[in-house]
Amino acid sequence: MSSSEITRLIIIGLAAYALGNINPAIILGKLKGIDIRKEGSGNAGMTNTIRVMGLAAGITVFIVDVLKAFIAVRIGYNFGDDPGAMVAFGAVVIGHCFPAAWGFKGGKGVAASFGAALALNWLSAIAALIVAGVFFLITRRMSVASIFAAIAYPVAIWLYEPEYLYFAIGAAVFLLIMHLANIKRIAKGEEEKLTIGGKDKAQDTVSAEAETVLDASLQGKPLSAEEKSKLKASDQEFEDLSIGESPIAADATKEPSLVDAQQSDASRPEPEPMDYYAGTEIPDLGDKAHKIAVVGSGSFGTAMANLLVYNGHDVTLYGRNKAALDAMKETRMNDRYLPYVILSDRIKYTNNIRNALRGKEIVVFAVPAQKFRQVSSKAAQYLEEGAVVVNLAKGIEKKTLKRMSEVAEETIPSARYVALSGPTHAEEIVRNTPAGIVAASKDAEAARLIQDTFMSEQLRVYTQDDVVGVEIAGAVKNVIAIATGISDGMKLGNNARAALMTRSIHEIKRLGDKLGADPETFSGLSGIGDLIVTCSTNLSRNRRCGLLIGLGLEAKEAVERVGSVVEGYYTADAVCDLAKKLDVEMPVCKATQAVLKGKITPEVAVSMLMSRDKKDERK
Repeated sequence: MSSSEITRLIIIGLAAYALGNINPAIILGKLKGIDIRKEGSGNAGMTNTIRVMGLAAGITVFIVDVLKAFIAVRIGYNFGDDPGAMVAFGAVVIGHCFPAAWGFKGGKGVAASFGAALALNWLSAIAALIVAGVFFLITRRMSVASIFAAIAYPVAIWLYEPEYLYFAIGAAVFLLIMHLANIKRIAKGEEEKLTIGGKDKAQDTVSAEAETVLDASLQGKPLSAEEKSKLKASDQEFEDLSIGESPIAADATKEPSLVDAQQSDASRPEPEPMDYYAGTEIPDLGDKAHKIAVVGSGSFGTAMANLLVYNGHDVTLYGRNKAALDAMKETRMNDRYLPYVILSDRIKYTNNIRNALRGKEIVVFAVPAQKFRQVSSKAAQYLEEGAVVVNLAKGIEKKTLKRMSEVAEETIPSARYVALSGPTHAEEIVRNTPAGIVAASKDAEAARLIQDTFMSEQLRVYTQDDVVGVEIAGAVKNVIAIATGISDGMKLGNNARAALMTRSIHEIKRLGDKLGADPETFSGLSGIGDLIVTCSTNLSRNRRCGLLIGLGLEAKEAVERVGSVVEGYYTADAVCDLAKKLDVEMPVCKATQAVLKGKITPEVAVSMLMSRDKKDERK
């Protein structure tokens, strides 16, 4: 091939790529005041346009995408014969999927590929279209139709234009790669059927009928015995971003050595389900009632959703696992995480995060700390401008050593952030027992809003502005809870536990001081209050993990036995790395980290702590 021919192919490729950048879905959306890449599935193609803007808009998008690709390939063929046609085919599809003009975020290339295939060989393109039509009629899922059409295309090309076979295989592989997420959802049975709607229909202010259309999978569809069995046997808690909970709080403490310790806990599961809010009159707040989304259907998310409903607010609970939400809707119980507690029938459930967040003034994140970045990044495109975000997670991100508020500044910068922290076990909150908690925010108005929203006859909410102190205290106390659990598992006594807790407050203060926290914060509910409850009760996953280590289990085995996210196990590394970076002495945390990593035994850790140099208590 001569240099002039190569130059011609490069020009053809650039021209075809430019044509691919013409994205009618994005352009139509902007004319309607909609960013199609932040609505529905976030895909700037025909299917998502139909879902968000209706059938007419979807058909328009399809026609334009087909035409631009058809024109690109015909130009390529006219100026470069077969090589030019194939270069144009690849370039126009890539331009559609990764358009420089639109931040390299476009569609999946289905309609563009069809248009290009039509120009290359119309008989094979029509054959693939027929296959797509058959599978769409059978499944009502455009993704399934597209996947089977991609598979059928090389076969059709082989029949009509065999010289294009290898190119057609490459094009099919590209389309399948673009549909990997769909393929995973199809395998799990979670892929949605095509619905025709509009932006207005997706608003949470619509009627119950419209909500049913948008989220039909969760409405009035009882689980079969087989589905319930699969749910109980599934490993959803390790796959579901919104769940970081133990299957049943008490089950994790049914080790023979722990049963006696559990007897003193007031919130053990009862033999029969109970409605702890029975007789509670839900206030009619009128215009003052807030629309709230709770992201995370584990124990804490469920407990807070229930509390907020009884406070008179409109609450939607989001979780990724459809079957679990169906079960909660049907039974009015979160049997996996809060057994024997009957929930309000006013809680709404959805596994569609867009529907959950649309139109919400307040969004509560109840997800593990190490998952907060991932979940908040996904939620960012659906958050309303100026929404107040409440974070319940207590931890420090391992990779970046950042607090949750710092992560939020990166992932959801426009949100008004509030950290809600204090001695509040979900198992007691859902049983409507007295508790106190702190709403911390740099935005005083946002903190007061959360105070008013969460305050109830049994939950007292205080405000303050020391977000750094509240978050550091909440993160480090989980590590200390593991340490006190180890001590109790080794049967070192009450004196040892009290000494660990007290000296640990000094460690928390030293770290907080380096970061500019207010020392008084550590004497409050989010400091010593949360430390006491986490280190003293078996409702704490961190303490249970420590108990099992103290009884002789390896750290990883103890975490697996607890059966859920043990925040302190992951935060220990982050706390120690942050302390080293800031040159802060934290011997209890350092010894706990060494035990968790298997570098030393609990006995050696005790010896290390007890043989440290003498010093003044106040230092």
